[in-house]
Amino acid sequence: MNSEPIVNKSILLLLFLIIGLSACGGISKSSSSPFNLPSTSPAKVVEDYLAALKKQDFLKTYEFITIGYAGNLDKESYKITMEQGPLKKYSWSLLNYQITGVRIIGDQAYVSSELGVQFKPLNSESKIQKTIEVQYVLAPLENKWKITSDYCVSNCSEEDLVGKTSNKPIDSN
Repeated sequence: MNSEPIVNKSILLLLFLIIGLSACGGISKSSSSPFNLPSTSPAKVVEDYLAALKKQDFLKTYEFITIGYAGNLDKESYKITMEQGPLKKYSWSLLNYQITGVRIIGDQAYVSSELGVQFKPLNSESKIQKTIEVQYVLAPLENKWKITSDYCVSNCSEEDLVGKTSNKPIDSN
């Protein structure tokens, strides 16, 4: 019996296997997104932002936001504004936070979070603790995800913050 055809078949099979595996490896490395997105996740950026906010380290929080989100202020002006603004007026503090969801659509990311906050409403002597839901919107700038805006999703009434009661009539329809 001739062993040469078995050797040739084995070499061909091995060659096809190597070519097939290298083709699969090339496919797994390719990006399906036409956008050049930053390697750090948007959730990590929001988490780092909230960690700095919890410590009230406003120079650090500035690293994770766009200048538009900072009210077109430079780093030092932003820090002063944050220290002297509503945080001081309402004795506001971030107690805890949790990232609850992330969605990337094109070159924008949406990060949902629950924030445990504490503040003292105007016309009140005691502090209130509550959990609010906030969604952060991020965009890639300078190869980093940056927070461009945020939206309160639930449990964020202005009346709670300023200590007013609503005088709006209840719609009976």
